Amino acid sequence: MQTLIQIIYISRSTFTPSGLTMGIEPNVARILSKSRLNNRRDGLVGVLYFGDGCFFQCLEGDETAVNALYARLQLDTRHKDIKLLSRKTISTLSYSDWAMKFVPIEKDMNRLLKEGGYKTFDPYQFDDQMIGKTMALLQASTDPTAGSDLTELIQRAANVPGGKTSNSHGIIFAVIAAVIVIGALVLFKLK
Repeated sequence: MQTLIQIIYISRSTFTPSGLTMGIEPNVARILSKSRLNNRRDGLVGVLYFGDGCFFQCLEGDETAVNALYARLQLDTRHKDIKLLSRKTISTLSYSDWAMKFVPIEKDMNRLLKEGGYKTFDPYQFDDQMIGKTMALLQASTDPTAGSDLTELIQRAANVPGGKTSNSHGIIFAVIAAVIVIGALVLFKLK
């Protein structure tokens, strides 16, 4: 019988964040794109948040697959200072529709940080209550990159050399992303 587990871990990026492309840091876009492919293949789900140079990630799935991925993550040079915050057995997946949910929720996260007395997103300083509130926020948030057309745009943004685009490309990506998200919201409300 398959044992499902959930892990929550944090780490610090080893890259210097550059400007956003379609609301996503290009290095994070590359990670997100690859994670979605690999997680689908391995039957894993999860959510990723990146802020102030720190990753906050929850992964769920079969214990063997999660353990294998966590071992690979510890060798990944794009981040350092990996710290496991939580590991527990679960009965069902929290993110059954998300190979890797991405939530760029700076406004909501900044509000949560302020309420908790934090000035920056530094999950190494979070207590158990703040970790729980962060997870609740991530679970309740919408992933604007979930649409297949938008995923293709993320992949394009992830392939920009040096993670940079001209201003006109950034504007075009932002407009296309907004149209897709608004269209999806309209269709969702019509159903």
